[in-house]
Amino acid sequence: MKKSIMIIDDSEDTRELFTAALEAEGFKVISAKSGEEALDILEGTHDISLMLLDLSMPGMNGVQFLEEMQRRKLGGDIPVMVVSASDNIRAVQGPNIIDSLKKPFFYPELIFKIREQHGVHPNGH
Repeated sequence: MKKSIMIIDDSEDTRELFTAALEAEGFKVISAKSGEEALDILEGTHDISLMLLDLSMPGMNGVQFLEEMQRRKLGGDIPVMVVSASDNIRAVQGPNIIDSLKKPFFYPELIFKIREQHGVHPNGH
């Protein structure tokens, strides 16, 4: 089964750019414009192999999303890569956080981190 990468970012442009780059590499993408929407998706979807999480979002920010995900016991062991322009990106802690990438960045760097450093591939292997 082809697993998905979930993008959680309030910027429509960012979601579209991430989706285009990841789909070009063969990944299936699910996107959420808020932490609340991502939680709703996690309630019913269990084929996510990685989450790319922005920290600065209106309403529920990225840190609050991680806390709520843990509180509700959603997402289990889905790894999370924090992808944000926030200066305190490396200070974010959580059992699922595997990496961080500060915006702006080059898309090949994102693809390298996903495939090579974290072993997430489009076919789920």
